[in-house]
Amino acid sequence: MVLSTHALAGTAVALALRNNPIAALIAAFLSHFVLDAFPHWHYRILSKSADNSSPFGEKLDFGRSFLKDIFRTGIDFCIGLVISLAISEVFYPGNFWLVFFAAFAGALPDAIQVLYYRFQNFKPLYWFQWLHEGIHSEKRLDNEPVKGIAQQIIVSAAIIFIIIYLR
Repeated sequence: MVLSTHALAGTAVALALRNNPIAALIAAFLSHFVLDAFPHWHYRILSKSADNSSPFGEKLDFGRSFLKDIFRTGIDFCIGLVISLAISEVFYPGNFWLVFFAAFAGALPDAIQVLYYRFQNFKPLYWFQWLHEGIHSEKRLDNEPVKGIAQQIIVSAAIIFIIIYLR
């Protein structure tokens, strides 16, 4: 899943639970895993490569390619955040901060993955990565960009529909 979709999903569940902000943010965080459980597409992370010596078979290079990835994923996330904030201000005024933090909570598991790759010897990060990988669908649409991107657009549109029309 792309981060904008995760941000939108976090926003949708948080707005549904907006009367209980703690539950809303927890649900926003958990929405990430729900989306990851279904087959989906990812854009290529330039700094990620195979590494058979790593427990999960991958590593990140924290050089120039990583900075490009941070820029690209940052733009991706910001698109979801801006859409979330715009929709919520129109349909759910007064929930700016809840939506702001819910969008972050929806994308947070992928940020924690980056921490895992940087600090692989820290056991809590290892167990989080194990959980994240275990929930993640084994089927990937990465080699089917047309189908995968179309799916991302459809899922995002459905989430936006839910935010707008099912309040």
